[in-house]
Amino acid sequence: MKVFKYCLTIIAFLSLVSCTSLGVNLPSYDKLLKAQTEQDGRACVRQRNIRGYGMLDDNVISINVGGKHSYYLVTTLYQCNSLQTSFSAGFKGDFLELCGGGRDKILTSEESCPIKSIFEFESREEAFATFENVDEIRRDLRKKAQEEANEQAVSKNDKNDKNDKNAE
Repeated sequence: MKVFKYCLTIIAFLSLVSCTSLGVNLPSYDKLLKAQTEQDGRACVRQRNIRGYGMLDDNVISINVGGKHSYYLVTTLYQCNSLQTSFSAGFKGDFLELCGGGRDKILTSEESCPIKSIFEFESREEAFATFENVDEIRRDLRKKAQEEANEQAVSKNDKNDKNDKNAE
């Protein structure tokens, strides 16, 4: 009976871990980019200078422009899933510029994604290196949370086993 209980507990735990999030509030890409770049996220981009864009994450977009500051990372207020499958996107901002702060938007045929912040970089390499650094911080935090959850589950199972022995 103990073995059955133990196996059932392990199966239930693995199912929960694999199907749900850990309930950990990871810092957003926006907050981490602000900390890494020491920028406030309120940079502006002239719409006519935009040469291309790409998705780095569900709410982080890279924008390539011509000119002195040639690369920008944009965070959106929420996930903008349609950008990954959209053939094109439009940009809606005041005075022919896109600025961080929530007023301006990235538009697809399926949704409108409000821009939360825009971060300015000298080059593509600098922008991508900063994003990779921020992404690694998030991965490390997630891994640490998973390890702590696993330790708590093992500790709880050990406690349950001890209680079962005392009950007999």
